[in-house]
Amino acid sequence: MKNFYELDGLVPKIELKSTLKAMDCYENSPVYEEVVEEYQEIYEEMLSLAEPAGILGFGTLSAQSATEEFQEGTPVIYAVITIGDGIKQCSTRAFQEGDYVKGMLCDAMADDALFSLENRMMETLKEVCSEHKVGILKRLEAPHDILMTVQRDAWECLELKKRLGIDISSGFMFDPVKTSCQVFILTEDAGTFKAQHDCRKCPNVNCKLRNIPKTEVTVQKGEEARKIYLEEGESLLTGLIREGYYVSAPCGGKGRCGKCRIRVVKGDVWITQEDKKAFTREELEAGWRLACRAYPVEDIVISFELMDESEFEILSDCKEEAEEKGSAEDGETSYNIAVDIGTTTIAMELLGKKSGKNIHTVTLINSQRMYGADVISRIQASVDGKKEALRDCIRKDLLEGIHRLSREAGVDIKKIERIAIGGNTTMGHLLMGYDCQSLGVFPFTPVNIGFIKGSFEEILGSRECEAEIVLLPGISTYVGGDIASGLYACGFHETEEICMLVDLGTNGEMAVGNKERILVTSTAAGPAFEGGNISWGTGSVAGAICSVEITDGKARVKTIQDKNPVGICGTGVVETTMELVRDELVDETGLLDEEYFEEGFPLAKTDKGEVIRFTQKDVREIQLAKAAIRAGAETLILKYGISKEQVAKVYLAGGFGYKLDKDKAIAIGMLPGEFKEQIEAVGNSSLAGAVRYLREEDGEKTLEKIIARSEEIGLSSDKEFNEAYMDSMMFEEI
Repeated sequence: MKNFYELDGLVPKIELKSTLKAMDCYENSPVYEEVVEEYQEIYEEMLSLAEPAGILGFGTLSAQSATEEFQEGTPVIYAVITIGDGIKQCSTRAFQEGDYVKGMLCDAMADDALFSLENRMMETLKEVCSEHKVGILKRLEAPHDILMTVQRDAWECLELKKRLGIDISSGFMFDPVKTSCQVFILTEDAGTFKAQHDCRKCPNVNCKLRNIPKTEVTVQKGEEARKIYLEEGESLLTGLIREGYYVSAPCGGKGRCGKCRIRVVKGDVWITQEDKKAFTREELEAGWRLACRAYPVEDIVISFELMDESEFEILSDCKEEAEEKGSAEDGETSYNIAVDIGTTTIAMELLGKKSGKNIHTVTLINSQRMYGADVISRIQASVDGKKEALRDCIRKDLLEGIHRLSREAGVDIKKIERIAIGGNTTMGHLLMGYDCQSLGVFPFTPVNIGFIKGSFEEILGSRECEAEIVLLPGISTYVGGDIASGLYACGFHETEEICMLVDLGTNGEMAVGNKERILVTSTAAGPAFEGGNISWGTGSVAGAICSVEITDGKARVKTIQDKNPVGICGTGVVETTMELVRDELVDETGLLDEEYFEEGFPLAKTDKGEVIRFTQKDVREIQLAKAAIRAGAETLILKYGISKEQVAKVYLAGGFGYKLDKDKAIAIGMLPGEFKEQIEAVGNSSLAGAVRYLREEDGEKTLEKIIARSEEIGLSSDKEFNEAYMDSMMFEEI
């Protein structure tokens, strides 16, 4: 095989746009028209003066040119390209004659012609590497990557005087001046080709042709290895999400939750203050970083070992579940689908249109979770330019669920006639692509919380089905369609008894009333009930600690699916708190025992030996959450003008409420003790309401009646709520 390769087929190009950019000449420049006219006049002449030539060949670094990273003898390929001296001489003459515009223009055109040969040089370089079965590890350019002496090494190695007539000065400058030299470090890995010029590392930040290349990130996840590319200033979290990786980021990428953990196995990423809070010194030294805080400026390899939420326990059970199940073989000719879009999860039921029976159910994660665990984070993400991405997320999830229902039940998707969707106001806005700006600022005005109807194509962006889709209406911005649907499912429009509905989620929506009058409210409980803002918090995934007993200072835990512990879900948070209070390891003010104050109380170990701890910060999070729920319930009952004993039923809605040990919830003061015998877990009441809406002919009128009888109570400036909130912060003796 040859060691030297002269470049053939070199055809220089000169472009007006890049030439003007190099001169800092734009349309609003005083000399713009003059420069453009001159360019057009001399264009053909400049091209004819170019004498392109190039060569590349194998060599090694000399002792004079060796760097700290690449020692003497390192195998390299030297590459030199030139356009000769003709254009430069023309530029020099123009300057001598006082025609500075032409002189500058000729010089810029010469540079453009030289740079245009880069692509042909790169093509030949790839061919040569393939022939020799080698790769390019790195590109070096003098003087910022390597000493100027390397140009003499290249001159000697490539025999440039003899082959191309190129001289070199005692200062290591080529003659002709319009000549460039690159040094490519070789590797035996033929699959590596990092030969592009990297402007990120070039000190010439004022270069008019500066172009920051994308940063290559090799993502190792299990046995899979895949390359993704980050734009300048783009975080690793954003890049992973864009490329379809599911990343749990409950805080919305603000560096607070510590959940988007990745490990840098090759390359370097700056350690941030958020990283220092999330990891130990040993973990940082091992390469652990938060993806949301990682802005790599060089190519890296990461190990993507984030928590797998594919086994997330998603609640689809509701009050209707005791009814007889249907089948696609029962003579049904058309079908309906009921949907609950939760902030964390999505549940869907396929119903026979004629019988109304549940034929099949599917559940899945709301992939918008990667933009934040709560609605506030997603509202902010939408306002910050991710509106379309969030809409695409939920559309994709819903289509996936509909396809699964169709496939798993053996039902033709074209036979689906109606789809009813329950969900909070933010989920509806994100699905419809509405502007969320007004949802996040006072007076928190929604675009539309009434019945929203549209075709399958209009709402989901797909023509594969002609079903009508309806988003069920809400009562207010923060008491949305999921609560109205839940009230419908629980029969608030039918009962004379006063009942209460409590959805124990991030927003803590609740309602009290009967068919005559309903009061509703929303209290900011925070994401603690879903594992958010908890040091080892997680959703209801396999391995999440869901039950805890503490005896003599030792914890015994149960996990979801009895898998190895990976974190703590909402029910585990409540039970841990209750056990610590009962064991007097947390006092009435919420102060954790001195022995555990610094590092937290140990609950269990992961399969990697990491200790899962419940910290002082975690106690404060659950204190805030339980106080908000208790105070909201107390205030709503007070405003309704009844006593707690007059509440006939207390319906706990949602997955957290379904699994919650009501005795332990009462023990920590989350709910009044008077509710003990009245509490009934109703599961997914939002889904149940959507099911009922599809089954009953007068569903639309019923929901309108419920909403008309509902009045929202604002709590943010309510004196009774604030007093109850402060009182509810304390833990009573258990």
